[in-house]
Amino acid sequence: MEWIPDPLAAIAEFVQVNISLATERDLNKLLTMIVSCARRLTGAEVGRIFVLDRTMRVLCLEVTQNARVNLTRSDLDDVPLRTADGPNTRHVCAYCAFSGRLVNIADVYATAGFDFTDLYRSDQLHRYRTRSLITVPLRGCEETTNGVLQLANRRARGDGAVIGFDEALEGLIRAFAAQAAVAIDNVKLLDEKRRLIEVLDNSNRTLRQENERLRANATRGPERAGIIGDSPGMKRLFGLLDKIADSDVTVLIRGETGTGKELIARTIYQNSKRRGRPFVAQNCAAVPAGLLESELFGYRRGAFTGAVGDKRGLFEQADGGTLFLDEIGDLPLELQAKLLRVLQEGEIRPLGSVENRRVDVRIIAATHRDLEARIDAGDFRQDLYYRLMVFPVEIPPLRERRADLPALVDHFILAFASRYNKGIKGIAPDALRLLLEHDYPGNVRELQNQIERAVLLAEPAGPVLTEHLPMLSRSRASSLEDELTAALGGGLKEVVCRYEARVIESHLRANNWNQTRTAELLGLPRRTLLEKISRYRIERPGG
Repeated sequence: MEWIPDPLAAIAEFVQVNISLATERDLNKLLTMIVSCARRLTGAEVGRIFVLDRTMRVLCLEVTQNARVNLTRSDLDDVPLRTADGPNTRHVCAYCAFSGRLVNIADVYATAGFDFTDLYRSDQLHRYRTRSLITVPLRGCEETTNGVLQLANRRARGDGAVIGFDEALEGLIRAFAAQAAVAIDNVKLLDEKRRLIEVLDNSNRTLRQENERLRANATRGPERAGIIGDSPGMKRLFGLLDKIADSDVTVLIRGETGTGKELIARTIYQNSKRRGRPFVAQNCAAVPAGLLESELFGYRRGAFTGAVGDKRGLFEQADGGTLFLDEIGDLPLELQAKLLRVLQEGEIRPLGSVENRRVDVRIIAATHRDLEARIDAGDFRQDLYYRLMVFPVEIPPLRERRADLPALVDHFILAFASRYNKGIKGIAPDALRLLLEHDYPGNVRELQNQIERAVLLAEPAGPVLTEHLPMLSRSRASSLEDELTAALGGGLKEVVCRYEARVIESHLRANNWNQTRTAELLGLPRRTLLEKISRYRIERPGG
């Protein structure tokens, strides 16, 4: 490396450097370029640049270069602008930053005006000798210092001896430092602009999401207790729930097993004026009749063998709140009369007690049974039926709300992936199609179980595939066989070919069109499978 002494050559070099500085947009690259260009312009062997941190209190060493030894940023300390005694004018870099003046030193070791302890330590570590040193502030457009440029050991042309930075170079260095400071300011402004744009984008995204949530809540109405559904049937159901949101009316929830009757009951409770008070649930079909009476109404000590103390029943526990009686259609006849008295009079009598006790309880009942048929069979009281049917609510089965299936599938995949700590990446289209085609006699509970099993079978960080839904795949294959048996006609060879094509296509779909796995399951060589796929013109949808 050598300094360019020719003024015209120096000017040409300076212009080229300015063009380079003006086009660089990465701050780290820009700082490195500034040091390299400054050394090339001046013939300096060493160059380094300090930049003010965000607090504007410390000059941080960002780039250091030495043509003879390998330097690192840790070789020199960052420079605080102030010490306990006041401004840090003992350090040449801090002095430059405060004063805005260029400092040109012919021999560092012969100068007593500044503290060069860190520089001496670095020289000793690398067996190097710093002599000539020039330090110039980097002052931006607003005449504020944003950093310091430092050059050392200018080498003479020819013998390479270390010489000082003469006055002619000082003007060139000042001009270069001014351009470098402007370039640094511009890059910082661009970085700040990009950061602000990113912050604004994130804020706008958050606002949009919040607005969407609020609009959805406004459209959807009250809390839904985790109920997912936007199909017409569910919208009608939500409309009914909105009408009883703040009343104490008795509600009878009707729907098939697995449709989510308890979720509906909790939604009614959470949007009622009794929210915050007890919500007690009891499945009437899960407890024998003899025990169910004591569970509901409680008992007093000595009421029966083993009753060694008083026990509060569920009606007392739910006093002031809501009691949800699931599977009310299975309530024994002898208890139906007692329940009717609670509904009519608001009173209970615990077993073994001679006194009635008033309770303030809202009743929400649910059943999957045909109560009208049970009335005809003499298994359900008609007067209780009419008392419960003040406000009936019908939950549509899942097969009648298929539009809700994708949202339910996504919800369950996320929930079970989180529970089992598996990063499942959604669901494959063929697997979703398989789920959409199923009739779900077990309704949402069946779908939930299918998804839980699929998540457990799926590979971590992979999607749910058709092979993870083996029960649905077998059901579909069985349906396909029945369909082919009923629908195919023609000669024997034609029937066999059409049947074979349908079986191959069904297995391909079930295995997410993985030909190797399909061939293994069918017991065919892969080449044979490929020939049959070609012969029967079986094509993957969208492929």
